[in-house]
Amino acid sequence: MTNAITIPHHESGVIRVFAISRPISTVARQLKQQPKAALASDLLAHEVKPDMIELFALSDLTGVGLSRYLADGYDIAPDALRSDHLRLEGLDGYVLLLFSTIAEAATVTLQPHADLTLVGTYAEPKPAHAARPIPSDAAKPYSGTSDSPTAPNRSRVGSALTVVGALVIAFLIWWIM
Repeated sequence: MTNAITIPHHESGVIRVFAISRPISTVARQLKQQPKAALASDLLAHEVKPDMIELFALSDLTGVGLSRYLADGYDIAPDALRSDHLRLEGLDGYVLLLFSTIAEAATVTLQPHADLTLVGTYAEPKPAHAARPIPSDAAKPYSGTSDSPTAPNRSRVGSALTVVGALVIAFLIWWIM
């Protein structure tokens, strides 16, 4: 086993990229026999859900490349990828992207399988600023009207006229036949 990786509780916006050092045919066969999340759980020695990972063949990114996929698909800053660009583009076979949502409930310590190599850890951008609070009293929680809306009073005359009109039309159709 490789070194342990600890992901702190409530970490958000971080993607860890792992290279899978197994023959492409072996991983492809394993993916036919089990879901991606099950294979990722085995490799990470920790249960993961499908929305916590992305596992795919790099051949799926032909013409795009892993660096550009991370930059365009996950909005990772190109500067953050620049130092690892050659390493990311030199990978072959399958990769595993692990998202921070794995530590949503508690801090997680992973003992990745020897076939996994951590290539890089990249943070998705955070907003440069937060929105200023709205000073209006109307923007305060529960400041709306408290009266429950009432249904409008409707006359039964309109409904009755509709029924009478439908009966007249039905009678005329019956009379013509």
